Amino acid sequence: MKKWYKESYFDRQNWILENYDQLNLSTDEALFLLLIELAKKNRNSITYEYLSKKLNKTNTEVDKMIADLVSRHYLKLSANEKGLVFDYDEIFEFDPNRYEISDEKDLYDITSDVFNKPLSLTELQKMNDLLEQYGKEHFIEALRIAEAQRKLSMSYIEGILRNEKK
Repeated sequence: MKKWYKESYFDRQNWILENYDQLNLSTDEALFLLLIELAKKNRNSITYEYLSKKLNKTNTEVDKMIADLVSRHYLKLSANEKGLVFDYDEIFEFDPNRYEISDEKDLYDITSDVFNKPLSLTELQKMNDLLEQYGKEHFIEALRIAEAQRKLSMSYIEGILRNEKK
């Protein structure tokens, strides 16, 4: 069965624009993905020169953006006889409400589920400190952001919380 985001009626550009904040994409990253989609629709080849010119960035800056998107599993790169192939289908699989946080389920269990492993004693202590310092609501939001970016560590969650506080 065809994935919903591969259907002919699905507008990828609108979806990216409507969801880039939940995906925690920078405006440059969102524009990057929109340019890839535009090039694919127009059957243009996608090169570093094209991306650099359109984004007004150096090749190094474009490379860093690509590396960041790849590390978050939002983008896959491959090559064929025509050049680079940019695949960002996985971005459509992201669901910020994938797990429901409710009072019936313990926050420690939820965090353990998201981390896909039992939390260590150090992680539990850090989690307690973060909950005490920032509160449950902020911790949950930071946990969702960390999951979306696929950077699951208490240090990363703490960084999100510190940045939000500023």
